[in-house]
Amino acid sequence: ANRHWIEIFDSISDYIVVHDQDNSVLRVNRSLADLVGVSPQELIGIRMSALLAIGESVPPRSCPFCACTSTGEGEYVHPVLERTYLISTSPVHEATGEGMQMIHVIKDITDRREAERRYRELFNNIQEGLFFSTPEGRFVEVNDALVRMLGYESREELLQTDIPTQVYFSPEERQKLTDEIQRTGVVRNHENLLRKKDGTPVYVLTNALAVRDASGRLTQFRGLMLDISGLKNFQAELQRERDFSGKILNNTQNLILVADTAGIVTYANRRWSEMGYEQAQLLGCALEMLVAPARRATLNEAVIATVNGRQVDNLELQIIRGDGRLGQFSVNLSPMWDDAGSVTSLVVVMSDITDSATLQSKLMHAEKMAAVGQLVSGVAHEVNNPLTAILGFADLLMENTELPESARKDLRVILQEAQRTKQIVQNLLSFARQMPPQRKAVQINPILHNTMQLRAYDFQSHGVEVIEKFDHNLPSVVGDSHQLQQVFLNILNNAYDAVRESPRAGRIEITSSRRGSLVEVGFRDNGPGITYPEKIFDPFFTTKEVGKGTGLGLSICYGIVREHGGEILCHNNSDGEGAMFIVRLPATADIVPISVPAGVLTQ
Repeated sequence: ANRHWIEIFDSISDYIVVHDQDNSVLRVNRSLADLVGVSPQELIGIRMSALLAIGESVPPRSCPFCACTSTGEGEYVHPVLERTYLISTSPVHEATGEGMQMIHVIKDITDRREAERRYRELFNNIQEGLFFSTPEGRFVEVNDALVRMLGYESREELLQTDIPTQVYFSPEERQKLTDEIQRTGVVRNHENLLRKKDGTPVYVLTNALAVRDASGRLTQFRGLMLDISGLKNFQAELQRERDFSGKILNNTQNLILVADTAGIVTYANRRWSEMGYEQAQLLGCALEMLVAPARRATLNEAVIATVNGRQVDNLELQIIRGDGRLGQFSVNLSPMWDDAGSVTSLVVVMSDITDSATLQSKLMHAEKMAAVGQLVSGVAHEVNNPLTAILGFADLLMENTELPESARKDLRVILQEAQRTKQIVQNLLSFARQMPPQRKAVQINPILHNTMQLRAYDFQSHGVEVIEKFDHNLPSVVGDSHQLQQVFLNILNNAYDAVRESPRAGRIEITSSRRGSLVEVGFRDNGPGITYPEKIFDPFFTTKEVGKGTGLGLSICYGIVREHGGEILCHNNSDGEGAMFIVRLPATADIVPISVPAGVLTQ
């Protein structure tokens, strides 16, 4: 039995020493002897002060272990080895019953204490708030970071708080968190709004786990809280800036795109919906697919220049609308750089200049037409001067009685052609508006006849049949014959252009008649008809090719007729052949203002 006890004694890994009242070693186990590096028998009888080479740090006859274990257990730090030991001391009586022996069980806890020190250092110095709490809502342990985060004076003060009512704005919020931890065992990146000691809010991101005992009972929540108030404020400010920028981008009159360096669209503002595009259609679309094929090479050159860091301004491109129609746009491309100075994307701003480009083109054409008018006027005046001399000398020659009849016959031809030329010159001057407007009683039929003479050659040379159906008993109207001639000539020109477009033999029928108190003039053609009769009198509206019409003629006619107290109407013929223009003017005895707008007649 004694041997068995010795085997057990020597097998214990902790160090064990027994000494008497004189602090002399009576017995040590194998673990302690191995630590010292000798056999157990060699240690018997030495003083306790010499057992672990303590040296002169303690009195020779004293026991350092007894001094630190007055309560039965204590820690001893070896002054030389710098090791920490946990000492458990038990007194026993000697076999004789007269003396006392001391048994010391020595456990090396140096590594444990170092781990605890490191843990405590980490616990207190980490910037995130660490906590251990009970399921009921009390902190068991917190670090200094959590104390500062929640605005408390000390760790002890925070440990006294009731978490559900003092740390949370509502107990229900804490309950949601604890329910989730109990259900899943852990929560990650859970956002909470907590209340600081002074009542101000603080946003935290919580990561926590549930701790259970051996029976599975929940004992603690352990976790970490990260103050994200600054991040939340930054996100809120960023969102406000995004909302502000979004409102600007979506309410601007321009079309805006953002594309990557490969020219692929990554953003489009809402104005593109007015172009007939959905966001889903544009995102991922190549920029060049929005441009008319003929101009794609130009766009690609601009994209390359922008990717290389250059700004491209006022690039005129034809952009394809959602319905396939083309529009004229002024395009600006700007590079966007990252922090390293590399171009990461392109901002494309497009301004619709379709209307302004059209107006500019029509204005230039109108200016050309004005220049033509001035040229016509100048030429007419220059022709008029020698023509007057020709007429004068021809008249003088006709008065010469000595001229043979053959010469008189030739002179009559000269006079006739000169008079016709003079009339043409007068018509050109009238067309060029070189004569001031004069309102007086005029007959419509002569004005129509003179107007037809201006285009008589074209009608004859191109086989256009002109049919006149004039009422020769018409009353006069008060107006400017030159302005009225301009109206009739414009309508006649449009009719001529229309019948030239038709495969049928051209025919224009001109009528004049009386309709009650009005004098009515009609122009009927057998051309293709009017495509948009409801827009025909709008300024700058034209269906003719560029350079063949300004879109101003009929709108000017409308204004002239209205100034004369009349009305001008149009409609397509019911038989499907051509169109009809009607001009109505009040007769002389019945002149009253008429406020009927130009429009489309319903047959």
